[in-house]
Amino acid sequence: MLSCHSNAQINRAINKKANVKDDTSFFSATNKINCLSLPFGYTDLSKRLTIDSVLSAIQDESKLKEINSLKFEKVIKKDLLLLPEEYDVFLPFAKNFNEKYDQIKIASQFLCYRNYTIHFVAVFNTIRYAIPFIEKIYLVSTKDNKPVDMMRIYLHHEGEMGFSNYTLFNIDKNYIISLQDYEFTEYPFKLKPLNKYQVLSSGKFSRYYDHDGPYKDNKEEGLVKNHLKEGKWIEFKPNGDVDLKKYPEFTDSYTYLEAMYKNGLPIGKWTFYKLLQIYSEETGEPILNSRKKGQLIYTEAYREGILEKRELAGNNANRF
Repeated sequence: MLSCHSNAQINRAINKKANVKDDTSFFSATNKINCLSLPFGYTDLSKRLTIDSVLSAIQDESKLKEINSLKFEKVIKKDLLLLPEEYDVFLPFAKNFNEKYDQIKIASQFLCYRNYTIHFVAVFNTIRYAIPFIEKIYLVSTKDNKPVDMMRIYLHHEGEMGFSNYTLFNIDKNYIISLQDYEFTEYPFKLKPLNKYQVLSSGKFSRYYDHDGPYKDNKEEGLVKNHLKEGKWIEFKPNGDVDLKKYPEFTDSYTYLEAMYKNGLPIGKWTFYKLLQIYSEETGEPILNSRKKGQLIYTEAYREGILEKRELAGNNANRF
């Protein structure tokens, strides 16, 4: 079953050094009459705490019509961008693309934010269903028709055995983006924490926190300043950058991360350690108070939010 993001992470490895395609016509936006009025999306996400309230939103036909009213009409070429399953999205857009999707469209309407244009890009699921439906929606911020940053805001994935994953979104009048993840599995329903993001003056997306000061939850802890991450943070997160089949010595796909931020963006040296933790035999979930920092796995170097270098530690340095 497709991963639906478990951490609602936004891109932390932006603008990998590669050539961007010259064809920027897909992101041209000349008619300001198509600027979308806010708020837009699913309201009262923080109050949808029961399975009935969530299903009423997911099955709301009027809301689906509202989303489709964005007019997803312009087809995007497959070699223009890469759309992974996770929130982590790399720019510039790569040439690779998962071939199971054959309908990717950009909406006629968009968000106008300062000197940036923020486009809606939809991925339509055409597998196993007679009528294609929107499975994912991404926001792509652009300036002068060139992509700056990208994040996924919507998911409607139907898996095997009736399992399904959803991400619902809301964008308020201040361009604060709220995302709520839901899983329908054998539990049978799992509500994940609501996360917020904002568009920075640089056109990039960053986590937004309601209150300044020290912050701590099950997945991260650090200082919030002006609603953004600042200084050193400790984060526990799934690590998609290490192939466990290729590097079996790491055993656990989670990492213990020591990260640095300035104004919400990654800076300086990030160190990723093996996360040592015990899992519950009953639920399969990690026991939080058992978490410890293990061996160093790899490091990353950032400058103004841009990943400049990544190195595996020790004897693995030449294999990454």
